[in-house]
Amino acid sequence: MYYKLTLISYFILLAGQVVWIGWLNPSPVVPKSVTLLFIVGPLLLPLRGLLHARFKTFKTLTLFMWLYFVIGVWNAASATQWPLGALQITMSLAIVLCAILYCRQHDTRPAKKPAE
Repeated sequence: MYYKLTLISYFILLAGQVVWIGWLNPSPVVPKSVTLLFIVGPLLLPLRGLLHARFKTFKTLTLFMWLYFVIGVWNAASATQWPLGALQITMSLAIVLCAILYCRQHDTRPAKKPAE
């Protein structure tokens, strides 16, 4: 269940970035291709590991999503970019939460024995 929720949140964040930067509010100063490369490009790096449900990718993704959380806070403070900021904040927090719960659920390490 957490695996599916992580993927859904991930793809909503990915599609939201592309739609916002590409069509809804493109920057008049910076070309769309450059913005997409630097904002959406890093999101494509963990895609293969996510689709194959690799444990280490989920652990890395939780750290990686804090970058999008910070960018979302930055965009939410802007008068014109607040919808993108709200999307980035909610989806990055959802991804972090679901990925952590997925990792806790599928952790295969043996339990530590209590110290005597």
